[in-house]
Amino acid sequence: MKLLNSLIEKVSDHPVLFIFFRAILENDFKAIRAVIRRDLDMSPGKRTLDLGCGPGAFSDLFEHQDYVGADLNKRYIDYARENRRGTFVCSDARRVDLPDARFDQVLIFGLLHHLSDEDTRAVLAEAKRMAVPGGVILAIEDIPAQHRLNLVGHLLHAIENGEHIRPTADYRRLYGEVGQIEVEEELRSGVCDYYLARIRMPRA
Repeated sequence: MKLLNSLIEKVSDHPVLFIFFRAILENDFKAIRAVIRRDLDMSPGKRTLDLGCGPGAFSDLFEHQDYVGADLNKRYIDYARENRRGTFVCSDARRVDLPDARFDQVLIFGLLHHLSDEDTRAVLAEAKRMAVPGGVILAIEDIPAQHRLNLVGHLLHAIENGEHIRPTADYRRLYGEVGQIEVEEELRSGVCDYYLARIRMPRA
């Protein structure tokens, strides 16, 4: 198991390998990309922050917008700057050097299940700070594999570094502290199960 953990960490830290293996495991993120298109405003000119953007896998969805991707992993950001459209900043999601009310919407995908409740609250507080009043956060996070026969999904969660994979109710509780959940669902992407929530920020 330690060898597998080490292998997963090395793959996860290499942008090209990460994209390749996630594309295989999650069918090139087709399900995730579909719900992003559905639940975020894709209109030209919208201001979108992709918080925990990784190597910029979803940046092309926002090519006609004012798109900013932020991630702590410098290798991901360097890759995104060379290969993706948009603005990319290397930053801890708990403390982002961007102005208040800078964005109409914030996307958070696959970040919070790596973080404790305390750090998750810090990230959500930053997302709220950077969103305009009445803006939205779309959070899509890993939940425990929902089917006992999904052996690959169970194994992936056992060996990857997602130490805080939560049941839906726990995410719902954390999200409710920053805004109103107006859309939510559980979905499958390849071998991975997710909880999606669109959270509306207070207007005042």
